[in-house]
Amino acid sequence: MSPSEQLESNKQIARDYIEQVFNKHNPLAARDFVTDDVVWHGGALGDLTGAENLTGLLTGFLGSLPDLYAAEQDVVAENDLVMVRLVVTATVKGQLLGVPADGRTVRWDAVDIYRVTDGRISEEWAADDLVTIMTQLGAFTPPWAP
Repeated sequence: MSPSEQLESNKQIARDYIEQVFNKHNPLAARDFVTDDVVWHGGALGDLTGAENLTGLLTGFLGSLPDLYAAEQDVVAENDLVMVRLVVTATVKGQLLGVPADGRTVRWDAVDIYRVTDGRISEEWAADDLVTIMTQLGAFTPPWAP
């Protein structure tokens, strides 16, 4: 496979992962895309290691946001990394980040960076706009808010 074909393949793996796991609301499908020892970096939410732990995290997250939709804005790939910029919308149907469900719709920006190793995601950096999420949930008021 040529380098440009490899980059396109890696981008498609990331796109398929987002579509199958998030947009089709199937956290168990993550097992088909990640290595057994995948490392997930969640910024303020911490890190975790392993496909089973990632699947557990995704199950809880998607359980709270059962209609989540991640709309792709940009995809960039270089070497073994794929960056995807998304706009995410969802209705809060279960406790989210410690805040009880109230049925409101939330919308936020996210940037996910995936390391693809031998056709599988071996590492992810998830950067979701938690301030926006918590503000929309009524759990946080930023100092710049009126």
